[in-house]
Amino acid sequence: MTTLQSENCQTNDLNDLFPMSIESLRFPLDNSIQIIFTGYYNGYNVEVRSPEEITLLYHMGCFGKGSASRSRPALVNSDRYPEIIRKRQYLQRNNWYKKFGDSGCTLVSSTLLKELDELTAKIVSDGEKLKKKDIIDLVSSDEEFSHDDVDTENAVNQSFSTSEKDEITVVIPNSDSEEENYFAALKPQCCVNKIKMQEKLILTPEEAFFLAYGLGSLQVVYNNNILDLEQCWTLLCSNDRHFVDRYVVYHYFRSKGYVVKPGIKFGGDFLLYKDGPGIRHADYIIVIKSDTKQDDLITILGHVRVATTTVKEILLVEVLKPNGVTSKLPESLHLYHVKEVLLTRNIPMTINNDD
Repeated sequence: MTTLQSENCQTNDLNDLFPMSIESLRFPLDNSIQIIFTGYYNGYNVEVRSPEEITLLYHMGCFGKGSASRSRPALVNSDRYPEIIRKRQYLQRNNWYKKFGDSGCTLVSSTLLKELDELTAKIVSDGEKLKKKDIIDLVSSDEEFSHDDVDTENAVNQSFSTSEKDEITVVIPNSDSEEENYFAALKPQCCVNKIKMQEKLILTPEEAFFLAYGLGSLQVVYNNNILDLEQCWTLLCSNDRHFVDRYVVYHYFRSKGYVVKPGIKFGGDFLLYKDGPGIRHADYIIVIKSDTKQDDLITILGHVRVATTTVKEILLVEVLKPNGVTSKLPESLHLYHVKEVLLTRNIPMTINNDD
């Protein structure tokens, strides 16, 4: 059995802080000034819907993932580009807006689609001007490019002065097969997107209960009722029979300073990040041993092969349950213990003695 060194858990990244205000850490702790987030249980996960809460939770601990993003929520990205969709998608969104949108607002029809001919013509003309130059002044070239960029940006802002950047959608023609003729006749059009896909922060059950129980910074709402810790624990355990073991492992490694994420992509239960997903790749793949899983040699070699290919290491984790303890109340979690086994693959070097 090997244990992870405590110095490896230390990090200088400010994003690894827990979502708790530093000013609120006074003894005794005053719950009235503590940050409390709100999550909504949907039967599988817990959703955080407020944009401000989404930004805080992801920046202060890398909790959850975006519902419409791969990992990092789109709300956190400050340099987001306009969305590119097909024409059939745009028409379908217009139909949704007619059925479910505000009746008092006028729908932006297809007649208001503004082609980017003026902007394209300006880019082409600027490129021709640069080609005509025989001598390029390296000192003044950066300044000239910066002025052109400002003029282009001002033209776009004047054309869409009533719309924000995230409300503009680029519509391209429909095409089932992207051939050469399709790109030759491609004329993108800009429109105002009336149907906005709201980005939500999806918390796993382990993340949600850690925020509620471990940090006391999350309240879970289910059927318009705020659940207490006992009700939340019972609800999560009823939907996942392995929730107790998974949460014990999650709480254990989170307490050691690691950022814990789902590891189903790499064949494990969790992934351990020292600095967060946005800074570096995961260092360990967590595989939880249970009675329902077969730990034969082929399965172990498969885990080691995946870890070696992705430059990671395998941590076999076993949850030691005390005798006579029920999993209904979270007060018994301190009696659980976690055993770690680090798997390494030693490849002996072959020496060629034929020379």
